[in-house]
Amino acid sequence: MTIARPQQEDLIGGKVQIDKYKGNSFELNGWNLTKVLDDILMVQYVDINEEGTEIKRGNIWLPINAVQHTWRVGVVLLAGPNCKTVKEGNHIVFPNDKGIQVANLNNLKNIVFLNEARVFGVCEADQTSLDKKVKAPRPKKVPTTT
Repeated sequence: MTIARPQQEDLIGGKVQIDKYKGNSFELNGWNLTKVLDDILMVQYVDINEEGTEIKRGNIWLPINAVQHTWRVGVVLLAGPNCKTVKEGNHIVFPNDKGIQVANLNNLKNIVFLNEARVFGVCEADQTSLDKKVKAPRPKKVPTTT
């Protein structure tokens, strides 16, 4: 027996609820994004290979299609002024199915935009990982135009 869930409006996030824009193309050809507004975060995945085809779990690389419903780790590149907890440079964990994924923006790959309320927590590499010299990548500086 299946139980149907009632349709409810998703009230998470700030004034701009990013999940409503899923499936839309986000391109800024000839422009660089230098600031995000409200509680929006621009995050770069740190648990994915350069091509965006594999996700690292422990010391194993898995095909991205094998881990669709999972938690992801990323570094915050830009944080909107209404973000209360998460700051630029933080490593965060969040559900894979939230936000808007962008393949290439500001000459950076594997970007996702999230509302801060979608973030599960801020994280750091554990001491074991550091002892094995497996460090999380440093965030790339977001190019700006003058």
